[in-house]
Amino acid sequence: MDMEEIRALTTIDLNSVFVSVFIILLSFKAVVSVLEWTIHKLGLETKWMRKKREEHDLIIQTSQNLSALQQKHNYDVRQSVKMQEQLADSMKKITENELIRDKQIHALLRGNKELLGAEIDKRYRQYIALDGIPESDVEEFDDIYTAYKDLGGNHSRDTKYFYVKNHLSVIPVKTKLVMD
Repeated sequence: MDMEEIRALTTIDLNSVFVSVFIILLSFKAVVSVLEWTIHKLGLETKWMRKKREEHDLIIQTSQNLSALQQKHNYDVRQSVKMQEQLADSMKKITENELIRDKQIHALLRGNKELLGAEIDKRYRQYIALDGIPESDVEEFDDIYTAYKDLGGNHSRDTKYFYVKNHLSVIPVKTKLVMD
């Protein structure tokens, strides 16, 4: 390159170059816009336009799916909370019923213990008056005492039972069969 050519390069007007490049880019953009408009008016679809439309459709579908999923999640959470509340209510009722049942069982046990204790007292008086225990009552008296002790009976009736067993004799019982 000779000096003349180098001088010519240094005298280039940069403003003109920038304006020229800007005009070329603007013209290219205008041509592309006109081309897109024409393609759109003719109902044609380019590969680029199809890809853009598919991406848009995919974004819309994803958004709808997320919305549906959020609604399902909210519904599931409400149902779960409702089920937890029902379970808590059921557990509370079961606990209340168990307390009532326990009180009733305890009352029945106390009542049975007192009835058995009263029967021991009654038989004790009867056997003292007879000065012995009828042979037919021995096993029944033992069973009444065992049941009474199994229910947590007290020592005063222990004393009565052991007095009858250790100090009173067994009275033989004779039965007569009447046959017509």
